[in-house]
Amino acid sequence: MLAAFKKHISNHFPELFSVPIAIAISGGKDSTVLAHLLQHVDIKYDLIHCNFKLRGAESDADQVFVEDLAKKWGCHLYIESFETEKIAKSRGISIQMAARELRYQAFEDIAARHHLQHVLVAHHLDDQLETFLINLGRGAGLHGLTGIRERNGIIARPLLVFNSSQISDFAVENKIDWREDSSNSKTKYVRNQLRHQVIPLLDVALPHLKDNFSNTLQYLKGAELLVEVEVARFRESGTTTTLQGNLEISIEKIKATAQPEAYLFELLKEHHFNLPDALGLLDAANGKSILSGSKRLTKDRKQLVLSTVADRNPIYMEIHPSTERVPLDGYQLEIKNIRTKDPMKHITPAVPSSKVVLDATGLEYPLVLRNWQHGDRMHPFGMKGSKLISDLLTDCKIPSLEREKALVLTSGSTILWLVGFRASQHHKITSSTTSIIEISSDL
Repeated sequence: MLAAFKKHISNHFPELFSVPIAIAISGGKDSTVLAHLLQHVDIKYDLIHCNFKLRGAESDADQVFVEDLAKKWGCHLYIESFETEKIAKSRGISIQMAARELRYQAFEDIAARHHLQHVLVAHHLDDQLETFLINLGRGAGLHGLTGIRERNGIIARPLLVFNSSQISDFAVENKIDWREDSSNSKTKYVRNQLRHQVIPLLDVALPHLKDNFSNTLQYLKGAELLVEVEVARFRESGTTTTLQGNLEISIEKIKATAQPEAYLFELLKEHHFNLPDALGLLDAANGKSILSGSKRLTKDRKQLVLSTVADRNPIYMEIHPSTERVPLDGYQLEIKNIRTKDPMKHITPAVPSSKVVLDATGLEYPLVLRNWQHGDRMHPFGMKGSKLISDLLTDCKIPSLEREKALVLTSGSTILWLVGFRASQHHKITSSTTSIIEISSDL
């Protein structure tokens, strides 16, 4: 294995010979063997050990074992200790997930403090197979089936092409001591069930599985690269990024592809939308949307719009007879009280309504400027009867993502103005009007 390891390092990780690095070492067989292998090829390194305090005295003994190795080899050793169970409970996540997050965050922090270029982790080919099977069971896409990455930021994994048997043989041949983690033998975790119960049966049924699995991963990675190139081409012709950072996907162009669901999956995969729901939007009613975490996907006429869900800024502002200005986010309203003998000259076109003029007689103060709510209705100027605010916004061709920002001006329970779009029939100017309130928006 040593000769193969040295060749692999020289071909795939040549920088390890000349940059500051550390090994994430638990004291277990895999990470301890990795440390010995690097010594054999004359690569210098520091050590990082995480004590998750999950196995009592056994965890502390692992730490002592690593401390002795560091002293023996003359390595710098960085130790991080965590109350993992408490942290997992406080975050509402599993202990395994908490340990993983804590471990990789520790690697990032230690590397930054000590100017380390890489932290080496001892994942190997058997770990790849386990990850492949787990992701297969979850219905992962092509990216998930390509397994653990050889490089990911500062993390490097130089043992991924070697299997567990090769590592064990090297440890025995070189009389390497290591610590056994008793939790690895417990089958309450899915990964351990695969390791101890499923994969041994696969080895019997498919004796060349592990030998060929590495080739399979390379084929999958090649296919993934082709997909990435094709999706990049589609992004150029079929999508647009707006100034607000929204991604607009052409419905016509995505339907024209051979596999619309495949393209949509690739465009949206990092946001974890339910794919059938996303596909349903292609033929859904205008304005329909679905959510995934902080992202929203909306059918907006001839496109799907991917946007970030922002908490709507709640607005409720009172306008009194003495109010002259109402400052808003990025614009303002100006209010004028006018006494007139010629009211008709103050009338403005009903649409678009960047200004509203109202007969002040009988207005119920304070007027209120607020967010529109579902179910709000008004009597638009020039129309018979009332209409839902939501329908008016649609008639005005307001993009779905902008509609929730719309405001209304009310007097009591009456909506006087859909701000910036439509004025109401209520309190309209007549030839007998003598007192006017004029409100204009620079939106």
